[in-house]
Amino acid sequence: MISFGPAGIPLSCKGRTVRDGIIYTRNLELDAMEVQFVRGIRMDEEEAAKVRQTAEEAGIELHVKAPYYLNLAGDEANVEMSKNKILAAGHLAHIMGAQTLVFHPGFYGELSKEETMNRVVKNLRDIRDTFVSEGWTPRLGMEIMGKRNVFGSLEEVLEVCQKVKGILPVLDFAHIHARGNGILQNPEDFTAVFEKLAPLKLDHVLIHFTGIHYENGNARYRLPIKKGDLKFEPLCDVLLDANLSATIISTSPILEHDAMYMNIVFDRVKERRDARVARELKDAVEAEEKAKKEADRKSEQDRVRGEKEAEAARMKAQKEAEKLAREEAKRREKEEEEARKAAMPDCEALTKSGERCKKKVDGKGKYCIQHKGWRGETIWDLPENQKPKVQQSSDKVRRQVQVDDYKLWKNAEGKYVFLKEKKEGCSPIFKVPDGKGVRYDKQKRPTLKDEA
Repeated sequence: MISFGPAGIPLSCKGRTVRDGIIYTRNLELDAMEVQFVRGIRMDEEEAAKVRQTAEEAGIELHVKAPYYLNLAGDEANVEMSKNKILAAGHLAHIMGAQTLVFHPGFYGELSKEETMNRVVKNLRDIRDTFVSEGWTPRLGMEIMGKRNVFGSLEEVLEVCQKVKGILPVLDFAHIHARGNGILQNPEDFTAVFEKLAPLKLDHVLIHFTGIHYENGNARYRLPIKKGDLKFEPLCDVLLDANLSATIISTSPILEHDAMYMNIVFDRVKERRDARVARELKDAVEAEEKAKKEADRKSEQDRVRGEKEAEAARMKAQKEAEKLAREEAKRREKEEEEARKAAMPDCEALTKSGERCKKKVDGKGKYCIQHKGWRGETIWDLPENQKPKVQQSSDKVRRQVQVDDYKLWKNAEGKYVFLKEKKEGCSPIFKVPDGKGVRYDKQKRPTLKDEA
């Protein structure tokens, strides 16, 4: 299902309250509205409850935009202010019954991209945890930003969403288009964006759409859709091809006008597709009729073909006989192979109990397939039965657990891994965990195993 609506109270609405905007949006035959707190939160809980009632009665899907001026990667004061604004907006969004609270993540400032990512992730986890503990139902939606010096590229937003459960991307296609310096030109470009979302397995997507003026990969200002080079039709094709469920919010300078324009364009594209499907169905019926005529023609040829069937049956019987002969030859060959293996000597390798291996030697040498290539004679010579030398922290020395050239790490999924080099998201382990022991695997790489 695709829903459309404006980002804020429609410009042509005489009443300027949120409830007025909801009713007016329904009168425009739109389905959604994004409540704007971008320049401050000027609503109390009582009004939020009334907004919810109005939206439910009008059948309008609500989303909320948090204040603009947020920086979850800033100093302590900025982060605290940003958290308070998001939580205040989230509380009211919950009371309003909104589906999503949209927010901007922050700025790089003097930080590296990696440090900015770490700070945003850490602070978003705190906000997410508050939403969960308070039982607030709106999803936290991180908007993709349109300037290259601002944290929030498509890739960064998706990375945050993967690292912080409960955070969803808000696809601002104007920002993606601007940041890519006009990257979205055809359906394949839009498809590439949705393919990057695949790991998140979203069942519904919140989209912002408008025309945009940009320079050197940076958004400058919004434009009506018809005046920009970002076209809406390719997105319609992708949404229909993939049968996606989405809410599309017009952030255009002509809010409701472009929301209705997109609704009309979407219906027009859908009608063209439906007409094409109808034509394809008609072509299929005609093809079926043609196939029937061809079948009738072939049926007439059956009389002539009857004379050839006897010959074909004879050839088939001959092939069956040849097949049986081949199968018999394979059976004899298998029996001979089994007899050959039965005549093979026993493997000379010793098992843990000190007894000889029960398997047969295959080919030259003294050992079976399992033991072939050992330098020692017993199963104790296998790498997995050798006890590695483990270096780790002691009462006097603090060092990371190390075996040969491998060190012990804990990855982002909470699993212990031995690596020669650190990977992203891994933290060092300084002592072998209780109940675990270090062993080699068959390739003589160290691994943790439960001790009996």
